[in-house]
Amino acid sequence: MLLAGLGLPNASGAPREDALKKELKAMAGTWRPVSAENNGFRVSEDDLENRRRVLDVDGKWSTREGDKTVVEWKVKSLDPTKTPKAIDIEVASGEYKGMVYLAIYELDGDTLRICFAMPDRPVRPTEFSAGNGSVRALSVFKREVH
Repeated sequence: MLLAGLGLPNASGAPREDALKKELKAMAGTWRPVSAENNGFRVSEDDLENRRRVLDVDGKWSTREGDKTVVEWKVKSLDPTKTPKAIDIEVASGEYKGMVYLAIYELDGDTLRICFAMPDRPVRPTEFSAGNGSVRALSVFKREVH
């Protein structure tokens, strides 16, 4: 399922799978949001304080507030060869289960930026911005645990 969107050429699939595993491993960990903006609205530091995003090497993500899992996600497709890198994230639990977010991401050491379009506007962002009228969300995370 994840390999479909990887976009790396090879009939055998082995290099694709290796590249995907490498990228997911690099993204795995517990991430603390340091900033978030949604369609021009900046989320306050107080609202971000208790949130964490936990990513595993299998492409499963969860958003947590304290010890409570608020929503679960899964990587539907991933293409680290694009510029900017592309990722599709599907909601795996709750009332929005099945919704897919088209996104771009940038992983730079222990900093992860993700910018995604709202599901009702399925156009992948081309830049890391989420200003007023953009119908996008941009989050920046710092890794706490690898």
